[in-house]
Amino acid sequence: MGDGQDYWHKRCTKWMLALVKMHGILPTSFSCLDARSEGSTAVWGGGFADIWKGRMGDTLICIKVLRIFIDNGIEERARVIKNFCREALVWRNLKHPNVLPFLGVSTELFVPSFCLISPWMENGNIMSFLAANPGHDRLVSIKEVASGMAYLHSLDPPIVHADIRGVNILVTDDYRCCLADFGLALAVETQAPGSSSLVLNGSIRWLAPEVLDIRLFDHKYIAARDVYAFGCTVIEIYSGKPPFAHIPEAAIIHEVLMNVCTGKTKPQTGDLGRIGEVVERCLVTRAAVRLGATEVVRMLEDLG
Repeated sequence: MGDGQDYWHKRCTKWMLALVKMHGILPTSFSCLDARSEGSTAVWGGGFADIWKGRMGDTLICIKVLRIFIDNGIEERARVIKNFCREALVWRNLKHPNVLPFLGVSTELFVPSFCLISPWMENGNIMSFLAANPGHDRLVSIKEVASGMAYLHSLDPPIVHADIRGVNILVTDDYRCCLADFGLALAVETQAPGSSSLVLNGSIRWLAPEVLDIRLFDHKYIAARDVYAFGCTVIEIYSGKPPFAHIPEAAIIHEVLMNVCTGKTKPQTGDLGRIGEVVERCLVTRAAVRLGATEVVRMLEDLG
């Protein structure tokens, strides 16, 4: 894309983000009119969305259906829909082999819910895939995740995924890893320093110290939170367990706030062999001296 086209593309994206923020609407070109669901129940349910299997023509698709609760107030429902629209807009502009493709949206499949549509990944996420295929080369998968992360950070403005972890890494039919779930993703240029959306979002076991302690936060290094989460995800992929697996859920917030944010402890890396140094440098407490995503990719490539 030439400089002129790139300028107008960024301007249009910025205008559309503003429209989403104000009105919670998307261009009609985002709509998948031929999408249809299969089965009578969702294949997975979370706090904010359900996952259904479906088809567009002969293509299997994943339908992420926003949960809209009847007892929620009008303002709360509007806020949730705006967040889903923002996720669609951010996701639609991403094109990379290690980023899950965005196919479109639907407002007709599950009225009054809003749906995000992507290709169906039969292999599931990287953790369930490795449980079923323990002999798979983990280093290859980690390199692919790093490549996807570096791509996001290379964009103008950079995109921070903000929720890198095993369940958000899907595996294609040819065993390629793709970053998925852009519900918390941030366009750095659109976030004011100190914005509440930059902190306290994500899964606590994977959260960088500066996300939990505003005193450590520096807007210049906002993308470093992804690198920290990546380091935690490498531990997860190699061990088969989440970071701080020895700490029960009821105690994890206290452990992270009291010890991780102060630099007293960090996720246990175990025996990671040659990749251990990369992980250690991803988990540095100070964001300013943490590895950048491109450095992570380079160091992993140097491992062969």
